Amino acid sequence: MKSRLVESIVSNINETENKVLHEGVEWSYFNKFDKYDEPYLPAQGEGDTLATQAVTASTKLVYKWYNDGDVYDNNHYLDGWANDLSSYANWLAKYIDGAKPILDRIYDAKDDNDYEEILKDLCDMIYDDDYLKGLNEQPKEGSIYDCDGDYSFNSRKYDDEEEW
Repeated sequence: MKSRLVESIVSNINETENKVLHEGVEWSYFNKFDKYDEPYLPAQGEGDTLATQAVTASTKLVYKWYNDGDVYDNNHYLDGWANDLSSYANWLAKYIDGAKPILDRIYDAKDDNDYEEILKDLCDMIYDDDYLKGLNEQPKEGSIYDCDGDYSFNSRKYDDEEEW
């Protein structure tokens, strides 16, 4: 059975007519995380533990990249599209040990492949049985939807672009 993340990506790929399409993406890479959907990905919201928040935030970053071409910091090399994902990355950097060094690699990302590697490494780090079990014993911290930090989104980059 495919994860909800993969199913969402595949089912929504046709809705990206005016957005970046990433050809050659190996969707099957993320299939190894299927087993974490049921216990850690809430049906809605961010959940009540650090584990559910971490899975929700990382899933959102992956989904928005592969579906829409959105990045969590468009003030550096990568442009990204017009959805602000910086709060998810800022939350991960603030509350999830080991996430910040991975996310900071966006400052050196030179192309889409570099960005994909950041997301893969982030998920590989978070989606570990023991790591998630430990996070699941800790209560929710802050909000993945409203967290400031080093990563930012510049909407002014899109003022001159045509509407989608």
